[in-house]
Amino acid sequence: SSGINAEYGGSWVTAVAAFRNTECFVSGSNGGRVKVWACAENYLSLACILEVEVRGTVNGICVDRERIVCAVGREHKWGRWWVDREAKNGVVVVPVRVEDVVDR
Repeated sequence: SSGINAEYGGSWVTAVAAFRNTECFVSGSNGGRVKVWACAENYLSLACILEVEVRGTVNGICVDRERIVCAVGREHKWGRWWVDREAKNGVVVVPVRVEDVVDR
């Protein structure tokens, strides 16, 4: 766990992408989490409908109808506020069908 998480009580959202023609979007954080969110309760709140753990900071996300592609690194793309020395820079592909996620 990084010092920034302990000091401020949580992870930063570092990447966001939306599924086209849906009410769902994906967020990634420096805490190594990728979450799929859906609008809930007449658009007054958000519900986390899927969570995937990755090692490192999520620096970018792209989505299509069949997968979530995440650029993951040891540190944030714009600075070295925290470094996860055990993480490796790379790409993580999460296979997910939009229809399965949206229907939850």
